Amino acid sequence: MLTYLSVSNLAIIDRLELELEQGLTVLTGETGAGKTMLLNAIILLMGGRLARDQVRTGEELLTIEGSWESQALSGRLAQLGGDDGEDEVIVRRAVKFSGGRKKDRLFVGGQLCTRSRLQELAPELINISSQHEYVSLLKRSGHIHILDRFGKLEGKAARVRAAHEEYSKLNLDYEAAVEEAKSREERMGQLTTTAEELGAAELSEGMEEELRESISRLNHAVEIGAALQSSLSDLYEADDALISGLVAVERRLVEVAAFESRVSPYADRLAGVAADVEDVVAGLRELLGVSEFDPQLLDHMQERLAALEKLKRRYSAATVEELIEQRDEADAELLRLGDLDLSVTRLLAQRDEARGRLEALARELHNARERAGKRLEKRLARVLATLEMKKAEFRVGIDYSTQEISPLGGDQVEFLFSANPGEEPRPLRTIASGGELSRVLLAFKAVLADAYPVPTYIFDEIDAGIGGRTALAVGKLLATLAAKQQVICITHSAQLAAHADHHYVVTKVEKGGKTFALFGPLESDEERAEELARMISGLDESQSALEHARELLDAARKERGGLL
Repeated sequence: MLTYLSVSNLAIIDRLELELEQGLTVLTGETGAGKTMLLNAIILLMGGRLARDQVRTGEELLTIEGSWESQALSGRLAQLGGDDGEDEVIVRRAVKFSGGRKKDRLFVGGQLCTRSRLQELAPELINISSQHEYVSLLKRSGHIHILDRFGKLEGKAARVRAAHEEYSKLNLDYEAAVEEAKSREERMGQLTTTAEELGAAELSEGMEEELRESISRLNHAVEIGAALQSSLSDLYEADDALISGLVAVERRLVEVAAFESRVSPYADRLAGVAADVEDVVAGLRELLGVSEFDPQLLDHMQERLAALEKLKRRYSAATVEELIEQRDEADAELLRLGDLDLSVTRLLAQRDEARGRLEALARELHNARERAGKRLEKRLARVLATLEMKKAEFRVGIDYSTQEISPLGGDQVEFLFSANPGEEPRPLRTIASGGELSRVLLAFKAVLADAYPVPTYIFDEIDAGIGGRTALAVGKLLATLAAKQQVICITHSAQLAAHADHHYVVTKVEKGGKTFALFGPLESDEERAEELARMISGLDESQSALEHARELLDAARKERGGLL
Protein backbone atom coordinates (compact mmCIF):
# COMPACT_ATOMS: atom_id res chain seq x y z
CA MET A 1 0.00 0.00 0.00
CA LEU A 2 0.98 3.67 -0.38
CA THR A 3 2.46 4.61 2.98
CA TYR A 4 3.96 8.01 2.24
CA LEU A 5 3.44 10.77 -0.32
CA SER A 6 5.41 13.99 -0.63
CA VAL A 7 4.58 16.72 -3.17
CA SER A 8 6.38 19.98 -3.79
CA ASN A 9 5.38 22.82 -6.16
CA LEU A 10 2.51 21.13 -7.99
CA ALA A 11 -0.02 23.79 -9.07
CA ILE A 12 -1.43 25.26 -5.83
CA ILE A 13 0.31 22.66 -3.65
CA ASP A 14 3.35 24.30 -2.10
CA ARG A 15 4.50 21.54 0.25
CA LEU A 16 2.60 18.39 1.13
CA GLU A 17 3.53 15.34 3.17
CA LEU A 18 1.02 12.60 3.91
CA GLU A 19 1.51 9.49 6.03
CA LEU A 20 -1.13 7.11 4.67
CA GLU A 21 -2.50 3.97 6.29
CA GLN A 22 -4.46 0.83 5.49
CA GLY A 23 -8.23 1.15 5.13
CA LEU A 24 -10.48 3.75 3.52
CA THR A 25 -9.03 7.27 3.30
CA VAL A 26 -11.27 10.07 2.03
CA LEU A 27 -10.39 13.58 0.89
CA THR A 28 -13.10 16.20 1.05
CA GLY A 29 -13.23 19.95 0.53
CA GLU A 30 -14.82 22.68 -1.49
CA THR A 31 -14.77 22.47 -5.28
CA GLY A 32 -11.46 23.85 -6.56
CA ALA A 33 -9.70 23.42 -3.22
CA GLY A 34 -7.10 21.09 -4.76
CA LYS A 35 -8.35 17.58 -3.97
CA THR A 36 -7.74 16.35 -7.50
CA MET A 37 -4.16 17.66 -7.28
CA LEU A 38 -3.40 14.65 -5.11
CA LEU A 39 -4.61 12.34 -7.88
CA ASN A 40 -2.56 14.28 -10.43
CA ALA A 41 0.51 13.96 -8.24
CA ILE A 42 0.20 10.18 -8.13
CA ILE A 43 -0.37 9.99 -11.90
CA LEU A 44 2.78 12.06 -12.47
CA LEU A 45 4.72 9.91 -10.02
CA MET A 46 3.70 6.83 -12.02
CA GLY A 47 5.22 8.33 -15.19
CA GLY A 48 2.42 10.57 -16.45
CA ARG A 49 3.22 13.47 -18.78
CA LEU A 50 4.00 16.79 -17.14
CA ALA A 51 3.43 20.23 -18.68
CA ARG A 52 5.16 23.46 -17.59
CA ASP A 53 1.89 25.00 -16.40
CA GLN A 54 1.46 22.23 -13.83
CA VAL A 55 4.45 23.55 -11.88
CA ARG A 56 3.62 26.13 -9.24
CA THR A 57 3.87 29.70 -10.50
CA GLY A 58 7.27 31.21 -9.81
CA GLU A 59 8.94 27.84 -9.18
CA GLU A 60 11.27 25.79 -11.39
CA LEU A 61 11.56 22.47 -9.54
CA LEU A 62 8.71 20.02 -8.94
CA THR A 63 9.32 16.92 -6.82
CA ILE A 64 7.02 14.03 -5.97
CA GLU A 65 7.93 11.01 -3.87
CA GLY A 66 5.94 7.97 -2.83
CA SER A 67 6.64 4.87 -0.84
CA TRP A 68 4.75 1.59 -1.27
CA GLU A 69 4.92 -1.22 1.22
CA SER A 70 4.61 -4.37 -0.87
CA GLN A 71 6.57 -7.56 -0.34
CA ALA A 72 5.13 -9.05 -3.52
CA LEU A 73 6.78 -6.34 -5.62
CA SER A 74 10.34 -6.79 -4.37
CA GLY A 75 11.22 -9.06 -7.30
CA ARG A 76 9.76 -6.61 -9.83
CA LEU A 77 11.69 -3.80 -8.14
CA ALA A 78 14.95 -5.64 -8.85
CA GLN A 79 14.07 -5.66 -12.56
CA LEU A 80 13.94 -1.86 -12.46
CA GLY A 81 17.30 -1.59 -10.74
CA GLY A 82 16.22 -1.62 -7.09
CA ASP A 83 17.09 -3.87 -4.20
CA ASP A 84 15.49 -7.32 -4.46
CA GLY A 85 15.64 -7.70 -0.69
CA GLU A 86 13.53 -4.65 0.15
CA ASP A 87 9.82 -4.84 1.00
CA GLU A 88 9.40 -1.12 0.36
CA VAL A 89 9.22 0.43 -3.12
CA ILE A 90 10.28 4.09 -3.18
CA VAL A 91 9.52 6.10 -6.31
CA ARG A 92 10.75 9.67 -6.77
CA ARG A 93 10.35 12.13 -9.61
CA ALA A 94 12.10 15.47 -9.94
CA VAL A 95 11.34 17.83 -12.84
CA LYS A 96 13.16 21.12 -13.34
CA PHE A 97 12.32 23.81 -15.88
CA SER A 98 15.15 26.25 -16.42
CA GLY A 99 16.05 28.48 -19.34
CA GLY A 100 13.36 26.95 -21.54
CA ARG A 101 14.74 23.46 -20.92
CA LYS A 102 13.17 20.57 -19.03
CA LYS A 103 15.14 18.08 -16.97
CA ASP A 104 13.01 15.12 -15.89
CA ARG A 105 14.42 12.39 -13.63
CA LEU A 106 12.66 9.32 -12.27
CA PHE A 107 14.10 7.08 -9.57
CA VAL A 108 12.90 3.67 -8.39
CA GLY A 109 14.68 2.23 -5.39
CA GLY A 110 17.36 4.90 -5.73
CA GLN A 111 18.12 3.92 -9.33
CA LEU A 112 17.35 5.98 -12.45
CA CYS A 113 14.38 4.62 -14.37
CA THR A 114 12.64 5.52 -17.63
CA ARG A 115 8.98 6.53 -17.70
CA SER A 116 8.08 3.61 -19.94
CA ARG A 117 9.63 1.05 -17.57
CA LEU A 118 7.93 2.64 -14.57
CA GLN A 119 4.59 2.54 -16.38
CA GLU A 120 5.03 -1.24 -16.61
CA LEU A 121 5.23 -1.41 -12.81
CA ALA A 122 2.50 1.19 -12.14
CA PRO A 123 -0.52 -1.15 -12.58
CA GLU A 124 0.94 -3.42 -9.89
CA LEU A 125 1.25 -0.50 -7.45
CA ILE A 126 -1.95 1.45 -7.92
CA ASN A 127 -5.33 1.40 -9.65
CA ILE A 128 -6.93 4.75 -10.43
CA SER A 129 -10.61 4.94 -11.32
CA SER A 130 -10.76 7.79 -13.77
CA GLN A 131 -12.67 8.71 -16.91
CA HIS A 132 -10.26 6.57 -18.94
CA GLU A 133 -11.21 3.52 -16.95
CA TYR A 134 -14.92 4.08 -17.54
CA VAL A 135 -14.20 4.11 -21.28
CA SER A 136 -12.08 0.97 -20.94
CA LEU A 137 -14.88 -0.88 -19.14
CA LEU A 138 -17.32 0.01 -21.90
CA LYS A 139 -15.09 -1.40 -24.65
CA ARG A 140 -16.37 -4.77 -25.77
CA SER A 141 -12.88 -5.91 -26.77
CA GLY A 142 -11.77 -5.88 -23.13
CA HIS A 143 -14.67 -7.92 -21.73
CA ILE A 144 -13.25 -11.29 -22.75
CA HIS A 145 -10.00 -10.53 -20.90
CA ILE A 146 -11.88 -9.46 -17.76
CA LEU A 147 -13.89 -12.68 -17.83
CA ASP A 148 -10.77 -14.82 -18.27
CA ARG A 149 -9.05 -13.01 -15.41
CA PHE A 150 -12.05 -13.46 -13.14
CA GLY A 151 -12.40 -17.15 -13.99
CA LYS A 152 -8.63 -17.80 -13.76
CA LEU A 153 -8.73 -19.03 -17.36
CA GLU A 154 -5.39 -17.58 -18.51
CA GLY A 155 -3.85 -21.05 -18.82
CA LYS A 156 -6.66 -22.39 -21.02
CA ALA A 157 -6.59 -19.20 -23.09
CA ALA A 158 -2.83 -19.56 -23.59
CA ARG A 159 -3.28 -23.11 -24.87
CA VAL A 160 -5.88 -21.89 -27.38
CA ARG A 161 -3.49 -19.16 -28.58
CA ALA A 162 -0.71 -21.73 -29.08
CA ALA A 163 -3.06 -24.11 -30.92
CA HIS A 164 -4.31 -21.26 -33.13
CA GLU A 165 -0.73 -20.29 -33.99
CA GLU A 166 0.09 -23.91 -34.92
CA TYR A 167 -3.06 -24.24 -37.05
CA SER A 168 -2.48 -20.90 -38.79
CA LYS A 169 1.07 -21.85 -39.75
CA LEU A 170 0.03 -25.25 -41.11
CA ASN A 171 -2.85 -23.66 -43.01
CA LEU A 172 -0.49 -21.15 -44.64
CA ASP A 173 1.92 -23.96 -45.56
CA TYR A 174 -0.94 -26.01 -47.02
CA GLU A 175 -2.31 -23.10 -49.07
CA ALA A 176 1.17 -22.33 -50.37
CA ALA A 177 1.64 -25.98 -51.38
CA VAL A 178 -1.73 -25.99 -53.17
CA GLU A 179 -0.84 -22.83 -55.10
CA GLU A 180 2.51 -24.30 -55.95
CA ALA A 181 0.86 -27.48 -57.19
CA LYS A 182 -1.32 -25.45 -59.59
CA SER A 183 1.74 -24.07 -61.39
CA ARG A 184 3.76 -27.26 -60.97
CA GLU A 185 3.45 -28.59 -64.54
CA GLU A 186 4.74 -25.45 -66.17
CA ARG A 187 7.50 -25.15 -63.60
CA MET A 188 8.48 -28.80 -63.96
CA GLY A 189 8.75 -28.30 -67.74
CA GLN A 190 11.11 -25.38 -67.22
CA LEU A 191 13.17 -27.30 -64.69
CA THR A 192 13.34 -30.41 -66.89
CA THR A 193 14.69 -28.36 -69.79
CA THR A 194 17.31 -26.81 -67.52
CA ALA A 195 18.31 -30.12 -65.94
CA GLU A 196 18.54 -31.93 -69.28
CA GLU A 197 20.41 -29.18 -71.10
CA LEU A 198 22.94 -28.63 -68.33
CA GLY A 199 23.19 -32.36 -67.71
CA ALA A 200 23.95 -33.07 -71.39
CA ALA A 201 26.81 -30.58 -71.23
CA GLU A 202 28.65 -32.96 -68.86
CA LEU A 203 29.82 -30.04 -66.78
CA SER A 204 32.67 -30.36 -64.33
CA GLU A 205 34.67 -27.97 -62.20
CA GLY A 206 37.68 -26.49 -64.09
CA MET A 207 36.21 -27.68 -67.39
CA GLU A 208 36.42 -24.28 -69.10
CA GLU A 209 40.10 -23.80 -68.18
CA GLU A 210 40.93 -27.30 -69.44
CA LEU A 211 39.24 -26.61 -72.79
CA ARG A 212 41.07 -23.33 -73.27
CA GLU A 213 44.39 -25.02 -72.49
CA SER A 214 43.67 -27.86 -74.97
CA ILE A 215 42.70 -25.41 -77.72
CA SER A 216 45.84 -23.41 -77.14
CA ARG A 217 47.93 -26.60 -77.30
CA LEU A 218 46.35 -27.74 -80.59
CA ASN A 219 46.76 -24.30 -82.16
CA HIS A 220 50.53 -24.50 -81.47
CA ALA A 221 51.04 -28.21 -82.20
CA VAL A 222 53.58 -27.59 -85.04
CA GLU A 223 55.76 -25.32 -82.92
CA ILE A 224 55.54 -27.75 -79.99
CA GLY A 225 56.50 -30.74 -82.20
CA ALA A 226 59.47 -28.94 -83.74
CA ALA A 227 60.75 -27.89 -80.32
CA LEU A 228 60.40 -31.42 -78.97
CA GLN A 229 62.17 -33.00 -81.98
CA SER A 230 65.07 -30.52 -81.85
CA SER A 231 65.43 -31.05 -78.11
CA LEU A 232 65.51 -34.85 -78.51
CA SER A 233 68.21 -34.55 -81.18
CA ASP A 234 70.41 -32.34 -79.00
CA LEU A 235 69.90 -34.49 -75.94
CA TYR A 236 70.11 -37.98 -77.37
CA GLU A 237 69.97 -38.61 -81.13
CA ALA A 238 72.72 -36.43 -82.67
CA ASP A 239 76.34 -37.65 -82.92
CA ASP A 240 77.38 -34.97 -80.47
CA ALA A 241 74.28 -35.41 -78.26
CA LEU A 242 74.51 -34.32 -74.65
CA ILE A 243 73.87 -37.81 -73.32
CA SER A 244 76.86 -39.26 -75.26
CA GLY A 245 79.21 -36.66 -73.78
CA LEU A 246 77.93 -37.27 -70.26
CA VAL A 247 78.39 -41.02 -70.59
CA ALA A 248 81.94 -40.59 -71.94
CA VAL A 249 82.98 -38.30 -69.09
CA GLU A 250 81.44 -40.67 -66.53
CA ARG A 251 83.45 -43.63 -67.93
CA ARG A 252 86.76 -41.73 -67.76
CA LEU A 253 86.09 -40.76 -64.16
CA VAL A 254 85.16 -44.31 -63.23
CA GLU A 255 88.48 -45.55 -64.73
CA VAL A 256 90.59 -43.20 -62.61
CA ALA A 257 88.44 -43.64 -59.49
CA ALA A 258 90.43 -46.83 -58.79
CA PHE A 259 93.48 -44.62 -58.23
CA GLU A 260 91.78 -41.53 -56.73
CA SER A 261 88.82 -42.31 -54.50
CA ARG A 262 87.76 -38.70 -54.27
CA VAL A 263 86.71 -38.84 -57.92
CA SER A 264 84.02 -41.47 -57.27
CA PRO A 265 81.30 -39.12 -55.92
CA TYR A 266 81.55 -36.96 -59.03
CA ALA A 267 81.31 -39.99 -61.28
CA ASP A 268 78.16 -41.08 -59.40
CA ARG A 269 76.63 -37.65 -59.74
CA LEU A 270 77.26 -37.66 -63.51
CA ALA A 271 75.62 -41.09 -63.70
CA GLY A 272 72.57 -39.60 -62.00
CA VAL A 273 72.52 -36.67 -64.40
CA ALA A 274 72.67 -39.05 -67.34
CA ALA A 275 69.76 -41.02 -65.89
CA ASP A 276 67.74 -37.79 -65.49
CA VAL A 277 68.48 -36.83 -69.08
CA GLU A 278 67.25 -40.25 -70.24
CA ASP A 279 63.99 -39.70 -68.26
CA VAL A 280 63.58 -36.33 -69.90
CA VAL A 281 64.15 -37.87 -73.29
CA ALA A 282 61.50 -40.54 -72.61
CA GLY A 283 59.00 -37.90 -71.55
CA LEU A 284 59.67 -35.71 -74.56
CA ARG A 285 59.26 -38.69 -76.91
CA GLU A 286 55.86 -39.40 -75.30
CA LEU A 287 54.78 -35.80 -75.74
CA LEU A 288 56.02 -35.83 -79.32
CA GLY A 289 53.79 -38.81 -80.01
CA VAL A 290 50.63 -36.91 -78.97
CA SER A 291 51.49 -33.38 -80.07
CA GLU A 292 50.48 -33.83 -83.64
CA PHE A 293 48.08 -31.27 -85.03
CA ASP A 294 44.50 -32.66 -85.14
CA PRO A 295 42.10 -30.28 -86.90
CA GLN A 296 39.03 -32.41 -86.05
CA LEU A 297 39.90 -32.43 -82.34
CA LEU A 298 40.50 -28.67 -82.42
CA ASP A 299 37.10 -28.09 -84.01
CA HIS A 300 35.50 -30.29 -81.32
CA MET A 301 37.18 -28.40 -78.51
CA GLN A 302 36.21 -25.01 -79.92
CA GLU A 303 32.61 -26.16 -80.36
CA ARG A 304 32.46 -27.28 -76.72
CA LEU A 305 33.88 -23.96 -75.53
CA ALA A 306 31.38 -22.04 -77.66
CA ALA A 307 28.57 -24.18 -76.27
CA LEU A 308 29.74 -23.37 -72.73
CA GLU A 309 29.76 -19.64 -73.46
CA LYS A 310 26.24 -19.92 -74.86
CA LEU A 311 25.01 -21.74 -71.74
CA LYS A 312 26.60 -19.12 -69.48
CA ARG A 313 24.81 -16.33 -71.36
CA ARG A 314 21.48 -18.19 -71.37
CA TYR A 315 21.55 -18.89 -67.65
CA SER A 316 23.24 -15.60 -66.66
CA ALA A 317 26.20 -17.48 -65.17
CA ALA A 318 29.69 -16.06 -64.87
CA THR A 319 31.40 -19.44 -64.48
CA VAL A 320 30.88 -23.12 -65.19
CA GLU A 321 30.60 -23.64 -61.43
CA GLU A 322 27.49 -21.42 -61.38
CA LEU A 323 26.01 -23.55 -64.19
CA ILE A 324 26.69 -26.69 -62.13
CA GLU A 325 24.93 -25.08 -59.13
CA GLN A 326 21.86 -24.25 -61.25
CA ARG A 327 21.81 -27.80 -62.62
CA ASP A 328 21.90 -29.28 -59.10
CA GLU A 329 19.16 -26.89 -57.91
CA ALA A 330 16.96 -27.86 -60.85
CA ASP A 331 17.46 -31.56 -60.07
CA ALA A 332 16.59 -30.98 -56.40
CA GLU A 333 13.47 -28.92 -57.17
CA LEU A 334 12.30 -31.51 -59.69
CA LEU A 335 12.59 -34.13 -56.99
CA ARG A 336 10.63 -31.97 -54.54
CA LEU A 337 7.91 -31.15 -57.04
CA GLY A 338 7.66 -34.80 -57.87
CA ASP A 339 6.75 -35.37 -54.21
CA LEU A 340 4.43 -32.34 -54.06
CA ASP A 341 1.21 -34.33 -54.22
CA LEU A 342 2.37 -36.33 -51.23
CA SER A 343 3.36 -33.10 -49.45
CA VAL A 344 -0.06 -31.49 -50.06
CA THR A 345 -1.82 -34.58 -48.74
CA ARG A 346 0.42 -34.69 -45.66
CA LEU A 347 -0.04 -30.95 -44.93
CA LEU A 348 -3.81 -31.28 -45.32
CA ALA A 349 -3.88 -34.09 -42.76
CA GLN A 350 -1.66 -32.14 -40.36
CA ARG A 351 -3.74 -28.99 -40.77
CA ASP A 352 -7.02 -30.84 -40.15
CA GLU A 353 -5.53 -32.51 -37.10
CA ALA A 354 -4.38 -29.12 -35.76
CA ARG A 355 -7.84 -27.69 -36.48
CA GLY A 356 -9.40 -30.49 -34.48
CA ARG A 357 -7.12 -29.76 -31.52
CA LEU A 358 -7.90 -26.04 -31.79
CA GLU A 359 -11.66 -26.62 -31.85
CA ALA A 360 -11.46 -28.98 -28.88
CA LEU A 361 -9.45 -26.49 -26.82
CA ALA A 362 -11.71 -23.61 -27.89
CA ARG A 363 -14.78 -25.63 -26.87
CA GLU A 364 -13.18 -26.43 -23.51
CA LEU A 365 -12.39 -22.72 -23.00
CA HIS A 366 -15.92 -21.76 -24.04
CA ASN A 367 -17.46 -24.11 -21.48
CA ALA A 368 -15.18 -22.71 -18.79
CA ARG A 369 -16.16 -19.16 -19.81
CA GLU A 370 -19.82 -20.07 -19.60
CA ARG A 371 -19.33 -21.28 -16.04
CA ALA A 372 -17.21 -18.26 -15.11
CA GLY A 373 -19.81 -15.97 -16.70
CA LYS A 374 -22.56 -17.40 -14.50
CA ARG A 375 -20.42 -16.88 -11.41
CA LEU A 376 -19.62 -13.31 -12.44
CA GLU A 377 -23.31 -12.57 -13.02
CA LYS A 378 -24.21 -13.81 -9.53
CA ARG A 379 -21.38 -11.96 -7.82
CA LEU A 380 -22.14 -8.68 -9.58
CA ALA A 381 -25.88 -9.00 -8.99
CA ARG A 382 -25.22 -9.44 -5.28
CA VAL A 383 -22.93 -6.42 -5.07
CA LEU A 384 -25.20 -4.25 -7.27
CA ALA A 385 -28.06 -5.04 -4.94
CA THR A 386 -26.13 -3.54 -2.04
CA LEU A 387 -25.64 -0.42 -4.18
CA GLU A 388 -29.37 0.20 -4.42
CA MET A 389 -29.64 -1.55 -7.78
CA LYS A 390 -31.67 -4.56 -6.66
CA LYS A 391 -33.69 -4.62 -9.87
CA ALA A 392 -30.67 -4.31 -12.13
CA GLU A 393 -29.73 -7.26 -14.29
CA PHE A 394 -26.20 -7.99 -15.42
CA ARG A 395 -25.52 -10.65 -18.00
CA VAL A 396 -22.37 -12.00 -19.64
CA GLY A 397 -23.24 -12.47 -23.30
CA ILE A 398 -21.14 -15.18 -24.94
CA ASP A 399 -21.55 -16.04 -28.62
CA TYR A 400 -19.62 -19.14 -29.72
CA SER A 401 -18.70 -20.17 -33.25
CA THR A 402 -16.48 -22.97 -34.48
CA GLN A 403 -16.18 -21.19 -37.83
CA GLU A 404 -14.57 -18.03 -36.50
CA ILE A 405 -11.93 -19.13 -34.03
CA SER A 406 -9.36 -16.42 -33.28
CA PRO A 407 -6.34 -16.51 -30.96
CA LEU A 408 -8.85 -15.68 -28.19
CA GLY A 409 -10.98 -18.72 -29.01
CA GLY A 410 -14.39 -19.04 -30.61
CA ASP A 411 -16.15 -16.66 -28.21
CA GLN A 412 -17.44 -13.13 -28.60
CA VAL A 413 -17.96 -11.77 -25.08
CA GLU A 414 -19.95 -8.66 -24.18
CA PHE A 415 -21.28 -7.43 -20.86
CA LEU A 416 -25.01 -6.65 -20.94
CA PHE A 417 -26.89 -4.53 -18.42
CA SER A 418 -30.41 -3.43 -17.57
CA ALA A 419 -31.04 -0.99 -14.74
CA ASN A 420 -34.81 -1.34 -14.75
CA PRO A 421 -37.13 -4.37 -14.64
CA GLY A 422 -38.88 -5.20 -17.87
CA GLU A 423 -36.01 -3.91 -20.00
CA GLU A 424 -33.93 -6.40 -21.94
CA PRO A 425 -30.25 -6.24 -20.97
CA ARG A 426 -28.32 -4.25 -23.53
CA PRO A 427 -24.60 -3.70 -24.11
CA LEU A 428 -22.95 -2.01 -21.16
CA ARG A 429 -21.80 0.83 -23.41
CA THR A 430 -25.43 1.98 -23.81
CA ILE A 431 -25.74 2.94 -20.14
CA ALA A 432 -26.62 6.64 -20.10
CA SER A 433 -26.59 7.41 -16.38
CA GLY A 434 -23.26 8.42 -14.89
CA GLY A 435 -24.42 7.28 -11.47
CA GLU A 436 -25.30 3.83 -12.78
CA LEU A 437 -21.99 3.55 -14.58
CA SER A 438 -20.09 4.58 -11.46
CA ARG A 439 -21.80 1.91 -9.41
CA VAL A 440 -21.26 -0.76 -12.05
CA LEU A 441 -17.56 0.14 -12.16
CA LEU A 442 -17.34 0.00 -8.37
CA ALA A 443 -19.11 -3.37 -8.35
CA PHE A 444 -16.55 -4.68 -10.84
CA LYS A 445 -13.74 -3.40 -8.62
CA ALA A 446 -15.15 -5.22 -5.64
CA VAL A 447 -15.80 -8.50 -7.46
CA LEU A 448 -12.47 -8.48 -9.30
CA ALA A 449 -10.34 -7.45 -6.33
CA ASP A 450 -8.87 -10.94 -6.02
CA ALA A 451 -8.37 -11.32 -9.78
CA TYR A 452 -6.57 -7.98 -10.04
CA PRO A 453 -4.64 -7.70 -6.76
CA VAL A 454 -3.42 -4.11 -6.41
CA PRO A 455 -2.13 -2.61 -3.13
CA THR A 456 -3.85 0.75 -3.59
CA TYR A 457 -7.13 1.83 -5.20
CA ILE A 458 -7.94 5.49 -5.84
CA PHE A 459 -11.45 6.65 -6.71
CA ASP A 460 -11.97 10.16 -8.02
CA GLU A 461 -15.52 11.28 -7.22
CA ILE A 462 -17.06 7.80 -7.55
CA ASP A 463 -20.14 9.40 -5.97
CA ALA A 464 -20.85 11.55 -9.05
CA GLY A 465 -24.55 11.41 -9.91
CA ILE A 466 -25.63 9.56 -6.77
CA GLY A 467 -26.78 10.53 -3.30
CA GLY A 468 -28.86 9.51 -0.30
CA ARG A 469 -29.09 5.78 0.42
CA THR A 470 -27.08 4.95 -2.69
CA ALA A 471 -24.17 7.06 -1.49
CA LEU A 472 -24.33 5.27 1.87
CA ALA A 473 -24.23 1.93 0.07
CA VAL A 474 -21.25 3.03 -2.03
CA GLY A 475 -19.43 4.11 1.11
CA LYS A 476 -20.16 0.78 2.77
CA LEU A 477 -18.84 -1.13 -0.23
CA LEU A 478 -15.68 0.98 -0.39
CA ALA A 479 -15.10 0.32 3.29
CA THR A 480 -15.49 -3.40 2.69
CA LEU A 481 -13.06 -3.25 -0.22
CA ALA A 482 -10.64 -1.36 2.00
CA ALA A 483 -10.52 -4.31 4.37
CA LYS A 484 -8.32 -6.06 1.78
CA GLN A 485 -6.74 -3.19 -0.14
CA GLN A 486 -5.92 0.40 0.65
CA VAL A 487 -8.61 2.69 -0.78
CA ILE A 488 -8.25 6.45 -1.27
CA CYS A 489 -11.37 8.30 -2.34
CA ILE A 490 -11.93 11.92 -3.40
CA THR A 491 -15.56 12.70 -2.68
CA HIS A 492 -18.24 15.34 -2.19
CA SER A 493 -20.62 12.88 -0.53
CA ALA A 494 -21.06 13.05 3.23
CA GLN A 495 -22.75 9.64 3.21
CA LEU A 496 -19.69 8.09 1.58
CA ALA A 497 -17.16 10.00 3.71
CA ALA A 498 -18.86 8.77 6.88
CA HIS A 499 -17.46 5.28 6.22
CA ALA A 500 -13.84 6.45 6.16
CA ASP A 501 -11.14 5.11 8.43
CA HIS A 502 -9.08 8.24 7.76
CA HIS A 503 -10.39 11.64 6.70
CA TYR A 504 -8.45 14.59 5.21
CA VAL A 505 -9.91 18.01 4.46
CA VAL A 506 -8.47 20.06 1.63
CA THR A 507 -8.75 23.82 1.97
CA LYS A 508 -7.56 26.68 -0.19
CA VAL A 509 -6.05 29.80 1.40
CA GLU A 510 -4.36 32.95 0.17
CA LYS A 511 -1.14 34.28 1.68
CA GLY A 512 0.95 37.10 0.31
CA GLY A 513 -0.94 37.12 -2.97
CA LYS A 514 -0.41 33.41 -3.51
CA THR A 515 -2.85 30.49 -3.29
CA PHE A 516 -2.08 27.41 -1.22
CA ALA A 517 -3.85 24.05 -0.91
CA LEU A 518 -3.68 22.63 2.60
CA PHE A 519 -4.35 19.00 3.52
CA GLY A 520 -5.38 18.53 7.12
CA PRO A 521 -6.32 15.29 8.91
CA LEU A 522 -9.50 15.12 11.00
CA GLU A 523 -8.50 13.40 14.21
CA SER A 524 -11.69 13.40 16.29
CA ASP A 525 -15.26 12.32 15.65
CA GLU A 526 -16.41 15.87 16.31
CA GLU A 527 -14.09 17.27 13.64
CA ARG A 528 -15.38 14.70 11.19
CA ALA A 529 -18.99 15.47 12.11
CA GLU A 530 -18.41 19.17 11.51
CA GLU A 531 -16.92 18.49 8.06
CA LEU A 532 -19.78 16.15 7.16
CA ALA A 533 -22.26 18.78 8.31
CA ARG A 534 -20.63 21.36 6.02
CA MET A 535 -20.86 18.88 3.12
CA ILE A 536 -24.54 18.25 3.86
CA SER A 537 -25.73 21.83 4.29
CA GLY A 538 -23.04 23.95 2.70
CA LEU A 539 -23.04 26.03 5.90
CA ASP A 540 -20.24 26.35 8.41
CA GLU A 541 -22.68 26.10 11.35
CA SER A 542 -25.89 24.14 11.16
CA GLN A 543 -27.09 22.22 14.16
CA SER A 544 -29.47 20.09 12.17
CA ALA A 545 -26.77 19.22 9.69
CA LEU A 546 -24.40 18.46 12.57
CA GLU A 547 -26.94 16.07 14.11
CA HIS A 548 -27.42 14.44 10.74
CA ALA A 549 -23.65 14.06 10.37
CA ARG A 550 -23.36 12.36 13.74
CA GLU A 551 -26.13 9.98 12.73
CA LEU A 552 -24.25 9.18 9.54
CA LEU A 553 -21.09 8.37 11.50
CA ASP A 554 -22.99 6.12 13.92
CA ALA A 555 -24.81 4.36 11.08
CA ALA A 556 -21.55 3.83 9.18
CA ARG A 557 -19.95 2.15 12.21
CA LYS A 558 -22.88 -0.23 12.52
CA GLU A 559 -22.98 -1.06 8.82
CA ARG A 560 -19.32 -1.92 8.46
CA GLY A 561 -19.13 -5.58 7.53
CA GLY A 562 -18.35 -8.02 4.76
CA LEU A 563 -20.26 -7.98 1.54
CA LEU A 564 -18.11 -10.15 -0.71
